[in-house]
Amino acid sequence: MNMPERPPPLRPRPVRAASPLAREVLLYCFLLVPLASELWMLPNGTPGDNPVKQVEADLGLWAFRFLLMTLAITPLRRYGRINLVRWRRVLGLLAFTYAFFHVFVFIVIDKKLAMNVVLHAVLTKYFLPFGIMAFFILAALAATSSRASMRVLGRKWRVLHRGIYIAACLAAVHYLLFFDSIRTEPVLYAALTLALLAARLGGKHRQA
Repeated sequence: MNMPERPPPLRPRPVRAASPLAREVLLYCFLLVPLASELWMLPNGTPGDNPVKQVEADLGLWAFRFLLMTLAITPLRRYGRINLVRWRRVLGLLAFTYAFFHVFVFIVIDKKLAMNVVLHAVLTKYFLPFGIMAFFILAALAATSSRASMRVLGRKWRVLHRGIYIAACLAAVHYLLFFDSIRTEPVLYAALTLALLAARLGGKHRQA
């Protein structure tokens, strides 16, 4: 009597790795946690005498941090053999996102959409124009960060995105001038900005 053949064992389907875009989205969402925390503090209270000003300053500092992380990608690959190029666009978009909410809190929550008050602040507080210029550069870079923009702009895309160097310098000056006296933290951030720019530009000079 013939025994019935056993069906072949079921093989587990291979788990597909997440696509590069999915990984970028996941990292972007994860790094929005500080933003959500800061915005949650606005209606629920936050330490300090002026919670709005504190959240506004914190968001600006986070934007600067992500901007510096974006600048650090190339030096890390060149000198440390650490390749994080795939995350550069995410970090750049995070810098713009935090900068956007930094400006949003300033105009909408702090100044109550009183544009005459905003304009007066821009004209009388000398650190604000530097921040505004940095924000518009980041907005232009974020708007053209897609691969479709790279194809449309061609060589102009690379030239445009070198504006990140200018944005970083403007952000450093904005942070330095925010205080009435010399503070250690903004000086350190400015020094780090110069070091990253020197590492990037110095490497290009040696390659030439």
